[in-house]
Amino acid sequence: MLKFFDANSCLGKLSVPLPKYIEKATELIEEMNQAGIDKRLVYHSYAKEYDPTTGNQKLLDEITEHKNLYPCWVLSPANVEGKVTDEKLVDEMTGKAVPAVRIFPKTQNWLLSEWSAGHLLNVLEKRAIPLFIDNEETDYSQLYSLCTKHPDLPVVLTKVPFHLSRQIYALMAETSNLYIETSFFQLYRGIEDICSRFGAQRLIFGSAVPYFSSAPSVMAVKYAQISEADKRMIARENLHRLLKSVL
Repeated sequence: MLKFFDANSCLGKLSVPLPKYIEKATELIEEMNQAGIDKRLVYHSYAKEYDPTTGNQKLLDEITEHKNLYPCWVLSPANVEGKVTDEKLVDEMTGKAVPAVRIFPKTQNWLLSEWSAGHLLNVLEKRAIPLFIDNEETDYSQLYSLCTKHPDLPVVLTKVPFHLSRQIYALMAETSNLYIETSFFQLYRGIEDICSRFGAQRLIFGSAVPYFSSAPSVMAVKYAQISEADKRMIARENLHRLLKSVL
């Protein structure tokens, strides 16, 4: 049976109106069981929309008893936070077995430029800690610069809409450390096309809960016209490989 490790889910109430928020870890687990998802990488809405330190701690408090939920911290550069160094932030994170990072430069009003974020990116790159960023939080020129200046940093682009496939394909052709999360990429046979062009290793399964229901994302992988080996890579193995430095 195909097992899924979801790379993209959010816990907590968001400022954007949605039919349903998921505010408790138990609700997230229930939704996982319904969709057939075994594990989840989770960030907290407070860390995005209020304060990273507060939200990251709230996330740990909420999921600590659930071994199939893995924390993803939201970070911003130390020169923006004005509190501790990037090294100390990442040391604290890895000391608490947090295997991945999310950034929200537009939402949190800082720049992804090297002079602003380069030091944090260097720290993450040295430790090969995967960096997750939503499509709307950057532009593709910045993303190209990020990937090429930090070639050993795994970068996972999330919530990628299908109509940007031409730009995405060009960017993937020019980089080797960029990965695409699947939830918003609902192009007809899009999974198959990326597998044929770039290989299944460049795709990471995600649900985008609570923006989406998990079931469509699961079904898109299950019924894709690709090999069972490729399905396993997308559903679970690729994310496990990226997180191996901390897990």
